[in-house]
Amino acid sequence: MHTLVIAANPDPDSLTVAVAQAFAKGAHDNGSSTRIINLGTDGFNPTYTLADRDHYYNATPIPADVIPYQQAMEAADTIAFVTPIYWYTMTASMKGFFDRVLCRDFVYDRSTGKPLALAGKTVRFIALTGASEDWYRTSGISEALERQIIDNTFTKYCGVTDATIEYVDGTGSGDANHIADCLKRMETLGAEATRA
Repeated sequence: MHTLVIAANPDPDSLTVAVAQAFAKGAHDNGSSTRIINLGTDGFNPTYTLADRDHYYNATPIPADVIPYQQAMEAADTIAFVTPIYWYTMTASMKGFFDRVLCRDFVYDRSTGKPLALAGKTVRFIALTGASEDWYRTSGISEALERQIIDNTFTKYCGVTDATIEYVDGTGSGDANHIADCLKRMETLGAEATRA
């Protein structure tokens, strides 16, 4: 069992990274090998380039800088994406990762639409929010995220049947006990996501 955690924050001391570490710890304590990639410090270029576009439309080779990230995902049984929510969606670096790395002929076959590399894997999308999870759910934002990320990206195109959005909410509250509880919950989530 191998777990990959992909975080998106340029601050290595951020809560985003702490959440990624907590999820990885839970997975590790449950017997999984783990790896954390922080897009904010790893040098990942989120900009969709002409080479990405040519691959999408003309089946030219996948850009070389994308391949190591695809290999890391292929090697994982469980993948967690950890990102703050800015303007009601994922960060630009995480969106760039989705645009560039989750591409045709990697997550689905361009001719048949058949899911490829992520089919059968476990995915957790962990959203850090300043507002409460309840507000996200009652405002319709959570439903929009579910449809975009879970229903369409991971289920429809990638063939992932075990994918959920999890919230770490109230991140700006300054409540140390709440944050500690959130991190403990992420450890538990990491352990649960790696159960065979």
